[in-house]
Amino acid sequence: MDRRLALTPLGKAPVLFAVGFGAVLPLAIAVVVILQVRSEALSPALMLLIQGIVAVTVLGIVLPMWRREASFDGRRLRVKATFYTRESPLSEFDLASARVVDTREHTGFKPLIKTNGYALPGIHAGHFRLRDRRKAFCLVTDPSKVLALPHADGRVWLISLEHPQAVLDIFRRAAAA
Repeated sequence: MDRRLALTPLGKAPVLFAVGFGAVLPLAIAVVVILQVRSEALSPALMLLIQGIVAVTVLGIVLPMWRREASFDGRRLRVKATFYTRESPLSEFDLASARVVDTREHTGFKPLIKTNGYALPGIHAGHFRLRDRRKAFCLVTDPSKVLALPHADGRVWLISLEHPQAVLDIFRRAAAA
């Protein structure tokens, strides 16, 4: 049975981005499009098409930030981070080198270059290069509570957890058993 790990909640930055991008931008575009329809510069059918494209684009950018989950079944760690899911046996992590970091202080762990990921203010999810050039799989929503797990494939998994040290202790006990 999978045990869900408590992730840090989304902070103010991604929520404000979601509200701004998800509500204010479509509303502004709607006002401009409606004014164009009233001046007969745009047909009502084209207006509906534009609003549909805006809605799909906004939903495609904003909704994924709420797909976040980390679970552990005693043998395998599974992380869902927006569009990305990675799963690995605990035995493939170097738990002796794993540690809890604040990426603002330990800048080598800070996601820098998005290689195949999702990054908005306050959230990094997916595949990144770190400041120290290592590859990483990230689900970072709170830079002060990050569990850094070196993996056998050379990547580092960075996961923002409510209690990262307690989770690391659980992993170490499970690996020792």
